[in-house]
Amino acid sequence: MRENEYSFLDLLVIFVVILLMVIGLFTLRSVVIGTSQESRFSKQIFWDIVSIIVMFYIIFEKESRIKVYGRYLYALSVILLVLVLFVGKSVYGARRWIDIGAFDLQPSELFKFSIILMMSSIFSHYKKEKALLYSILALLPSGLIFLEPDLGMTILMGFIWFSLLIASDVDRKYVFGIVASGIASAPVIFFFGLKDYQRARILALFNPQEHFQYGAYNTIMSRSVIANGGIYGTGYGLGTGTNMRIVPMQYTDFIFSAFAEQFGMTGSFILLGLYVTIVIAGLLQIGKYKDDFWEYVVIGVCSVFTFHVFENIGMNLGILPVTGIPLPFISYGGTSTVIFSALVGLLIKARVVSKKARQVL
Repeated sequence: MRENEYSFLDLLVIFVVILLMVIGLFTLRSVVIGTSQESRFSKQIFWDIVSIIVMFYIIFEKESRIKVYGRYLYALSVILLVLVLFVGKSVYGARRWIDIGAFDLQPSELFKFSIILMMSSIFSHYKKEKALLYSILALLPSGLIFLEPDLGMTILMGFIWFSLLIASDVDRKYVFGIVASGIASAPVIFFFGLKDYQRARILALFNPQEHFQYGAYNTIMSRSVIANGGIYGTGYGLGTGTNMRIVPMQYTDFIFSAFAEQFGMTGSFILLGLYVTIVIAGLLQIGKYKDDFWEYVVIGVCSVFTFHVFENIGMNLGILPVTGIPLPFISYGGTSTVIFSALVGLLIKARVVSKKARQVL
């Protein structure tokens, strides 16, 4: 009976991922149809198919290989993060993508995947102060993401690291010290580390009208479109704000506004419930995974989905700063969709190897 429950959860997570992809395709179509971005719809279909293949590949790949691949992928992602600063394609003043023929590779997405495996290996093999030191060293390449610049992804890397740090056996005095240091250095980073537009996006949370043109325009338009959806939504394809294309970058960062307008608060809560299902499916078995490595992997994966969902929806609602963080499986994107699917593959793989271990015992 216990094994059947776990098998059901595995299938449920796969179903939820595919359902999110379908919802994403329908929402993307409503945003790009009849515009110069219409080709993105067919491209996203291709990437969704590739992503499903990648997810199943990880599920069926040998556990030992996944652990070894993590180190190589980490090294490769760091090399690519250096490379993108010099040969990356510049979009709106940021260098985040490397043009590889038919598609654009975003190295920070690969780093997001590999750092979970790398950190999980560190925290499971080393203890206390040594684990803290090595994890900080592994986190340092995140500075390259900050230089692109990509503030949202930089914060995400810190969030992943901190989530694993909290779950580890590192002395809590170090954790509190890190938190205190972060709070103390925040003003310095704000005034001297951020670009003008990044500061404007943060200040726009407190005074959107003053920063309307540079920091709050997208958010204000997004909020008005979401409000138009009400409780039940306008209906698919009937969103006035979406059809008028009043929200910039609505096919990526602000695609939630298109979904919320057409399906309302009811649809939005259902969408949120699908993400919660993925996270709960992983956290339900905490303490029962095969070893510490897989415990940390699951915590890392869950932290990624939690951050992405709440940051993206939060910036669409105007309660969090705009950072360019995509909504998993809904926002347009090739590299991001593949990585999200790979992360889900790790989540299910963690459950699969745990079941095999219990069967042997």
